[in-house]
Amino acid sequence: MGNRHPSIAPYETPACRDGQLLAVAVGNDRQFREPARALGAPELAEDLRFARNEDRVQNRTDLIKALEGRPASDTPHDWTERLTAVSVPCGPVNTVSEALELAARLGLDPVTPVGEGRVPQVTSPLRLSGPPVAQPFAPPRLDEHGTALRTWLSGPSDDPLPPRM
Repeated sequence: MGNRHPSIAPYETPACRDGQLLAVAVGNDRQFREPARALGAPELAEDLRFARNEDRVQNRTDLIKALEGRPASDTPHDWTERLTAVSVPCGPVNTVSEALELAARLGLDPVTPVGEGRVPQVTSPLRLSGPPVAQPFAPPRLDEHGTALRTWLSGPSDDPLPPRM
């Protein structure tokens, strides 16, 4: 299956003009009409083989053949603008460094220095409504938390959770 979704179609990563991949996730029937038009294939939205998601999944091979090559007419950036304008989730498939650069441009502080050597670690991408997600800790030194963990494991305790390190 690769980057495809087993029960959603199209849910693909086609190559664009510059060879870079574009992740496209058409999650429902309404969403399919718009990208079909945007991709220059409005007739696909009227084709009964592709009318509903379950039909598109069943006829995935034909659908992909019909769409094949169309994303190669433009860049991932241009396709992302065009498809997100019609509410289709999509975006370029980035390298790790590109993803970190994007996160930094968005103000997400994607890397956190950790430990004595201040080793860079990826910051949690989760954002919750409560307190912020804890930043990563450096890995413990050999047996750094051993005594506390052995004490907790050795007998009954009022606290069912291990000690906080």
